[in-house]
Amino acid sequence: WFRSIVLLLVLSGIGAACVVPTSRYWLLNTAGVRSSASLTVVDSTTRLPLKGVDVTLGGKEGRTDSKGEVSFTDLKLGRTRLTIKQVGFGQIQQHIVIGWGSNPLGRFALEATGVQYVIEVRDYLSGQPLEGVEATNGTVTAVSDKDGKITLTLESTVVAEGSIALSKAGYRSEAISLNEDPEKPTKATMVIDRKAVFVSRVNGKYDLFKSDLDGQNRELLLAATGNENSNISLAVSPDGKRAAFISTRSGKRDSGGFLLSSLALIDIENGKTTTIAEAAQIQLIDWIGSRIIFQLGSSDSSSEDRYAVVSYDYANNTRLQLVSANKLQTVLSARGLIFYAPAADASEDGVGLFKIGIDGKGKERVIDEEVVSVLRSDHKTLSIQTAGGSWIRYDLANGDKTQISMPGSLVSRLYIDNEGRSKSLWISQGVLRMLDVAAGKDTDVATMSGLTYPVQWVGASAAIFRVSNATETADYVVSLNGGEPRKITDVTPTYGFVQAQ
Repeated sequence: WFRSIVLLLVLSGIGAACVVPTSRYWLLNTAGVRSSASLTVVDSTTRLPLKGVDVTLGGKEGRTDSKGEVSFTDLKLGRTRLTIKQVGFGQIQQHIVIGWGSNPLGRFALEATGVQYVIEVRDYLSGQPLEGVEATNGTVTAVSDKDGKITLTLESTVVAEGSIALSKAGYRSEAISLNEDPEKPTKATMVIDRKAVFVSRVNGKYDLFKSDLDGQNRELLLAATGNENSNISLAVSPDGKRAAFISTRSGKRDSGGFLLSSLALIDIENGKTTTIAEAAQIQLIDWIGSRIIFQLGSSDSSSEDRYAVVSYDYANNTRLQLVSANKLQTVLSARGLIFYAPAADASEDGVGLFKIGIDGKGKERVIDEEVVSVLRSDHKTLSIQTAGGSWIRYDLANGDKTQISMPGSLVSRLYIDNEGRSKSLWISQGVLRMLDVAAGKDTDVATMSGLTYPVQWVGASAAIFRVSNATETADYVVSLNGGEPRKITDVTPTYGFVQAQ
């Protein structure tokens, strides 16, 4: 009976300890049980998250991230102290109970006690408000709302005498000074973090430069050798990381004494240059993903391979010859495919219009007759002239062929597709237009006297185009979301991608 009474007392004590929280937590902590917790800190004025806030919980220290969130692990269970503090805000101190599990503690709003400055941030091109811009001064950080408004709380007006750093993914970081009067908002703009690449003869030679889209941070990318003539082509890859540059910079000549052109790929960030082709003639056809498509021409008219179309993938340094012939009537890129037409008796392919993938696959003859010219009538249509004088409309979407009369316009359109080929840029009579491919609808983006090619996409939201008139030859950039075109810089004329012939 004695042992039974002792066992009963022990079990009763354990049961009581489990019922009483402090005793229960003591037992669990002694047994090595640990827990976790998380919370979010926001500004009570803006209700936006606060980054870099110091939080202490159960003797553990943490700092909130860009979402205002902070997490703790290896916490002892039971009653403990929570402290939240940030410069310019009232401190929060309170006791909380850490239980078994994840312990989401919710949102804590800090009341501003310092001086609040308002910064209004807009996109440099479109003029639209920018959401998600971080403003930082020391350890103090605030984020812009959907209206581009940042409410930055500082300890005093003295602190505001220093610069404020603005940052947002995809944009160039900026350093600004706050308006001395906290009652007046500070205006700021941010520029897309992409480079414009252009040729300039400011030093008397055809030097290649890069700059930011607002013309700032201009740098020499490739110095001229003095061998260059005015026959220069330049195009930037869809991701904005490489430039294809055709010039006579090497000064080399072929066996017949013809001055050779070279095609160089240039890393825009570090200027590293790789020459991938040399020939008497080189023309840029298109740039699709990481592949640059170009045509080579030899000065030897008797060569069976006088002309060749090459697909070069800079991502893995692979070179693929798509076409070779003694004479090509036309070469063009459309909807991610390459179309070409050999002259009669100029290729083992025979006559006709052919299409082939940029990886060399899917080669197919789409017109059986000899073709003398091809026009891009619109984004989904080719107008093809045969040697017999007839015209054929070819539907790029479904492959349908229809006999037609001579088109009213013999000007071939040059479409510059975006990476997903969902939208395309093209120029008509001084107007830059953007085509929504699925909807078949054009939107006018910019109208200027002398607006012309080359044209390139800047990410998904902007485009660079050239203006060449009696007043200037310059590159401009425009947002596709509205706003006026902005001049980047004066340039020396260069060619881009060739149009179909």
